Amino acid sequence: MQGISPLIDMTYIHDIAGTDPVYIYEITGIFIDTMSVGIPKLGKLIEDESEFDKIHAQAHYLKSSAGIIKLRDNYESLIKIDKLAQQNENREEIKNLFNLLWANFQEALPELLAVREKNKVFF
Repeated sequence: MQGISPLIDMTYIHDIAGTDPVYIYEITGIFIDTMSVGIPKLGKLIEDESEFDKIHAQAHYLKSSAGIIKLRDNYESLIKIDKLAQQNENREEIKNLFNLLWANFQEALPELLAVREKNKVFF
């Protein structure tokens, strides 16, 4: 099962967990929680024109989660933001990449919540 939609690719999760609903539920929840807090934090750093090293650190942190559950272009956007921030350049491109990242997450969130709910297992 590569992607559940054109927006969300959970190939990595299914390669590891197969169809284990508990694992999918837990990882999807961690992803949602991490991104729900982490993406706005990155946006605030960018908006406040924070130092590039802080933007780099936050983008680098988010790449781990974005590599596990891939949302259209988000992993690639974080790689580019991370690289640009490391090079201390092109704040405008960083802003554009962030806007894409945030829009994709907001679009995917209802579907991610539905995937998590579908895999909820009561003990």
